[in-house]
Amino acid sequence: MPTDEQRYFAHNLRSMFTTLVDEGFTGDQAVTLLCRLIDPQPARPSSAERSKQVSALLAAAGQRPPATRSPVDDRAADLWNPPATNPGAPAHD
Repeated sequence: MPTDEQRYFAHNLRSMFTTLVDEGFTGDQAVTLLCRLIDPQPARPSSAERSKQVSALLAAAGQRPPATRSPVDDRAADLWNPPATNPGAPAHD
């Protein structure tokens, strides 16, 4: 049997759901928004932390972690902008 707090919480959620739907959100969108309010997504780790995690995953998979390069080095090596197959065509973005 639900407690009074649980009933109050459910009533508030139903009210918020109805308000969101009345404002033009679909039922699925309203539920998604309410779920994010109840259980927010964890903060995104910093890029340095993500790099460490990727390196650890690659090492665990038996692969060598990628060498650290700057975006300028990547562009200079044409990794982001490969040469056009048609010499008269503009470069790709």
